[in-house]
Amino acid sequence: MKIYRNKTLGSIFLVAGTQIGAGMLALPLTTGASGFFYSFLVLLVCFLFMLTSLFYLLEANLMTDRVNANLISMVKECLGPIGQFFAWLSFLLLLYSVAAAYLSGGGSLLGRLLTNAWNIPISPNIGIFIFLIIFGFIVVFGTRAVDTINRFCMAGLILSFLFLLIFVTPHIQTNHLKEGSPIYISAAIPVVILSFTSHIILPSLRTYLSGDVHKLKTVLFWGSLIPLIFYLVWEFLIIGILPLEGEYSLKAISSANHPIAALTIALNHIGQVKWMGLLVGFFSFFGLVTSFFGVSLSLYDFLADGLRIKKNRGGRLILLTLMFLPPLIFALFYPKSFLLAIGYAGVFVGVLYGIFPVLMVWKGRYIDKKKEHFQVIGGKALLIIILIGSISVLLFQVGLVWNWFPSVT
Repeated sequence: MKIYRNKTLGSIFLVAGTQIGAGMLALPLTTGASGFFYSFLVLLVCFLFMLTSLFYLLEANLMTDRVNANLISMVKECLGPIGQFFAWLSFLLLLYSVAAAYLSGGGSLLGRLLTNAWNIPISPNIGIFIFLIIFGFIVVFGTRAVDTINRFCMAGLILSFLFLLIFVTPHIQTNHLKEGSPIYISAAIPVVILSFTSHIILPSLRTYLSGDVHKLKTVLFWGSLIPLIFYLVWEFLIIGILPLEGEYSLKAISSANHPIAALTIALNHIGQVKWMGLLVGFFSFFGLVTSFFGVSLSLYDFLADGLRIKKNRGGRLILLTLMFLPPLIFALFYPKSFLLAIGYAGVFVGVLYGIFPVLMVWKGRYIDKKKEHFQVIGGKALLIIILIGSISVLLFQVGLVWNWFPSVT
């Protein structure tokens, strides 16, 4: 079978592409203070945790007769209208949180790039407005317009990452990889959890692969493993080149109001090579834009369907206002909104794709006594472990906000 016609391979790339996003940019900023070894451990544990929750969601999805049922309709069918309401609210807050993070990160980075290009100081807030005007309004022109621009951005993302791998590696200092303390890990967990999230496309994959369970399991595993490899390489590069302490350090960048822009400045200084920071800036920018498109399209359709708003001229204006006003306010007026919004997004992921799949599988297996030809191993014990882990993600973020745990931000 030709590669471009291989549905399994294409589905693997879909899972991987959905996971790799702005969470990747935040990873070294939240885990870096722990050092590379402990960052590796938390990435591996969260990879296994989210892969297990993905398999639970697959089991729950196979319990419903609707092959294209999304999470909201699955929760309604299994847990009733109350569960549906909390799933709907959590999904909306997830999209808003991620949109706020992308506006903050993309706007500050765009402002920095334009300042360097034009030699005119452009504040991060002005950059946020420019980013929104250029990329936010493209969504109203439909998926085809987004797809066209997204292809160029994906090409830029891949090329910039390859150049990073080639040219930044010689500047790595191995002693940086040994620095750090595990006390900072708890604050990073919600961000790492978000970085392994691709659950939203599972119903579409079930339809695309005709419900073939073997292919679905293969796709979910390899599609999740690819981001793990990307993340480890990215962590190795950034933690290896930047010191833990000092003016241009991982701690200083993480504490900055606009950490993505601060990262490019630090790399320009540390590497003593101007193009190094520029290269990271382009990689970060393309990563933010490609992820922003996906989130914006999801938010656009979610609000249109959920609130029954027609996509005519007046409806599009209402949708744009509902889509971007809340995250815009958050990005403009809340300091350090990028990392904070990413952390909150991880909480809503824990609720949607950790707690709800466990509850649906538990009810299907042990209350409704449904017999499916696919069942995740581990019985009740593993279900309870995943449930406790999902609740812990929420507690970690609450603890971070209330300063219960050590944090570099």
